[in-house]
Amino acid sequence: MFEMTALRTAKTLYALTIGVGVIWLAWLCLTNLPVWAAVLMFCLGLPLLALAAAPIAAGGALLAGVVVGLVAVISHSSARRVRYDD
Repeated sequence: MFEMTALRTAKTLYALTIGVGVIWLAWLCLTNLPVWAAVLMFCLGLPLLALAAAPIAAGGALLAGVVVGLVAVISHSSARRVRYDD
Protein backbone atom coordinates (compact mmCIF):
# COMPACT_ATOMS: atom_id res chain seq x y z
CA MET A 1 0.00 0.00 0.00
CA PHE A 2 2.81 2.39 0.91
CA GLU A 3 4.74 1.82 -2.30
CA MET A 4 1.73 2.14 -4.57
CA THR A 5 0.51 5.35 -2.92
CA ALA A 6 3.96 6.94 -2.77
CA LEU A 7 4.78 6.04 -6.37
CA ARG A 8 1.48 7.27 -7.76
CA THR A 9 1.74 10.55 -5.85
CA ALA A 10 5.36 11.11 -6.86
CA LYS A 11 4.67 10.42 -10.55
CA THR A 12 1.65 12.72 -10.57
CA LEU A 13 3.44 15.58 -8.84
CA TYR A 14 6.50 15.19 -11.08
CA ALA A 15 4.37 15.31 -14.24
CA LEU A 16 2.45 18.33 -12.99
CA THR A 17 5.64 20.18 -12.02
CA ILE A 18 7.35 19.58 -15.34
CA GLY A 19 4.17 20.43 -17.25
CA VAL A 20 3.76 23.71 -15.39
CA GLY A 21 7.41 24.53 -16.08
CA VAL A 22 6.98 23.93 -19.81
CA ILE A 23 3.79 25.99 -19.94
CA TRP A 24 5.48 28.79 -17.98
CA LEU A 25 8.45 28.83 -20.37
CA ALA A 26 6.16 28.88 -23.40
CA TRP A 27 4.11 31.73 -21.93
CA LEU A 28 7.25 33.65 -21.03
CA CYS A 29 8.66 33.28 -24.54
CA LEU A 30 5.42 34.04 -26.40
CA THR A 31 4.47 37.12 -24.38
CA ASN A 32 7.84 38.85 -24.44
CA LEU A 33 9.34 37.95 -27.81
CA PRO A 34 8.35 37.92 -31.48
CA VAL A 35 7.18 34.54 -32.75
CA TRP A 36 10.42 33.55 -34.47
CA ALA A 37 12.49 34.47 -31.40
CA ALA A 38 9.99 32.75 -29.10
CA VAL A 39 10.29 29.51 -31.05
CA LEU A 40 14.08 29.74 -31.04
CA MET A 41 14.30 30.56 -27.32
CA PHE A 42 11.79 27.86 -26.44
CA CYS A 43 13.80 25.26 -28.34
CA LEU A 44 17.01 26.39 -26.65
CA GLY A 45 15.53 27.08 -23.22
CA LEU A 46 13.50 23.90 -22.80
CA PRO A 47 16.51 21.55 -22.52
CA LEU A 48 18.17 23.95 -20.08
CA LEU A 49 15.00 24.16 -18.01
CA ALA A 50 14.72 20.37 -18.03
CA LEU A 51 18.33 19.98 -16.90
CA ALA A 52 17.85 22.42 -14.03
CA ALA A 53 14.31 21.61 -12.94
CA ALA A 54 14.13 17.83 -13.33
CA PRO A 55 16.28 16.92 -10.31
CA ILE A 56 14.54 19.48 -8.11
CA ALA A 57 11.10 18.32 -9.24
CA ALA A 58 12.05 14.66 -8.77
CA GLY A 59 13.33 15.29 -5.25
CA GLY A 60 10.24 17.23 -4.25
CA ALA A 61 7.95 14.61 -5.75
CA LEU A 62 9.86 11.87 -3.93
CA LEU A 63 9.53 13.61 -0.58
CA ALA A 64 5.85 14.34 -1.12
CA GLY A 65 5.22 10.76 -2.22
CA VAL A 66 6.90 9.37 0.89
CA VAL A 67 4.91 11.69 3.14
CA VAL A 68 1.62 10.78 1.45
CA GLY A 69 2.51 7.08 1.62
CA LEU A 70 3.25 7.34 5.34
CA VAL A 71 0.00 9.19 5.95
CA ALA A 72 -1.89 6.50 4.03
CA VAL A 73 -0.25 3.70 6.02
CA ILE A 74 -0.85 5.43 9.36
CA SER A 75 -4.47 6.28 8.54
CA HIS A 76 -5.10 2.76 7.28
CA SER A 77 -3.65 1.15 10.39
CA SER A 78 -5.51 3.47 12.75
CA ALA A 79 -8.89 3.05 11.07
CA ARG A 80 -11.40 0.85 12.82
CA ARG A 81 -11.85 -2.60 11.38
CA VAL A 82 -15.35 -3.57 10.36
CA ARG A 83 -16.51 -6.76 12.03
CA TYR A 84 -19.08 -8.96 10.43
CA ASP A 85 -21.28 -11.02 12.71
CA ASP A 86 -22.94 -13.88 10.92
